[in-house]
Amino acid sequence: MLCPDCKLPAPGGAPCPGCGERVPERETFGGQGGHYLRVLALVSCALLAILMLYPSRHVGLAVGLRRLFRSGWAWLLLAINLAPLGIGLYYWFLLREEEIVVTDDYIARSSHWGDERLVWSDVQAFRRIPMLFSQTRLGRIAGLSEVLAGRRLLARLPRAGYELVGPEDAQGEPSLLRLEPGTIEDLPWLLQLIQERVGPPEEA
Repeated sequence: MLCPDCKLPAPGGAPCPGCGERVPERETFGGQGGHYLRVLALVSCALLAILMLYPSRHVGLAVGLRRLFRSGWAWLLLAINLAPLGIGLYYWFLLREEEIVVTDDYIARSSHWGDERLVWSDVQAFRRIPMLFSQTRLGRIAGLSEVLAGRRLLARLPRAGYELVGPEDAQGEPSLLRLEPGTIEDLPWLLQLIQERVGPPEEA
């Protein structure tokens, strides 16, 4: 494992050789569904503000809203306004089970797409695969992983996927644990933990 403060390697549960603090025995990473929901809820709030204020810019809020509802367009505009919130709820639901656990012995992932687990001693390769957001399982929505993340406007997460390759299964296919940008929280820290166990990734 790595000390979260000093970034120095040490066994989980042991004191860090640098700062003396106890190194975590396991690190857990959740999915980014909550992030997408927050960003798209902000978009919905912004659209709602525009919907309410634009018709009222010359006549006042009360008169503007009355005119808007009498026009018959209000419900259509309200539905359009709530669409981003609905999309955010969908991706929150899709990623609510997403979780990666890292220990000194293994890396395990639970997700909507199934459960995976690899013991570090079984990892045969670690690959970096250049990947656009549109090529991920989440599609282009994964680009929102860079918006308002980690209290910064842009988190600048690497636009690449990563694969941990394990032993072959009964059908002769290698087992893969795949990490995609826009899916996992704090992907840079997760990659540091992986590299501490298996070394830097190879370019695919």
